[in-house]
Amino acid sequence: MAPHNIWIQCAPAARKGQEVECRLHYGHYLEVDGKAQAARARLWAAPPGRELEPLALAERDQSLAAVFTPAERGVYALLAEYDRGLWTVTRDRRYLPGPAAEHPGEGQSARTIQLGYFAKRLVFVDADGPWPGSFGMELEIVPLAPNGDELEMLVQHRGRPLPGAQVHAYCRGKPRTRFAVTGADGKADFGLRPGEWLLLVRHEEPAAVEGANFRVTNAVFGLTWQ
Repeated sequence: MAPHNIWIQCAPAARKGQEVECRLHYGHYLEVDGKAQAARARLWAAPPGRELEPLALAERDQSLAAVFTPAERGVYALLAEYDRGLWTVTRDRRYLPGPAAEHPGEGQSARTIQLGYFAKRLVFVDADGPWPGSFGMELEIVPLAPNGDELEMLVQHRGRPLPGAQVHAYCRGKPRTRFAVTGADGKADFGLRPGEWLLLVRHEEPAAVEGANFRVTNAVFGLTWQ
């Protein structure tokens, strides 16, 4: 997986008309390590069946914070994007800011990647469903309605199912991680125990921007499983 990721943290449930504060964290799998740059990050709230509403981000401690007030009942989605720009990856796996041309001492083995991070979380406002579907993000984990302790998900890249993708599951306080591989339909499922979970997927493709070899994206879906 990529060395860092972003995730959204907030209360899993709220009441209609109740202000909800959410945090956009940057780090390693539920462990904060640094802070996302507000100028490169965007966050939206998606009311049920309506267009995305941009939320203003402000620096707060070691994270970025935003608030929204749900005006109706239903399952809201919070969506985030973070543009990390161009980075040089050295042969010994160090990440240096900027393209490889700015680091001539690293030799021919260095490559330049363009990093993009995406995150999603659901907030249940006086309702358990229906769960929202795809929002057409570049890389996205679309959770499908749970069946008992099983959660099925769809991984999409640019709106299409992504087969053969490894989805990693991390639970706060648990030393081990699990993973599943999406099938031809882009779907995978996990049996989850109660806890705070992050589901992560990574994708790599040739870059379409000058100066980069590859476009590397990762997507996170966070949820509190009860």
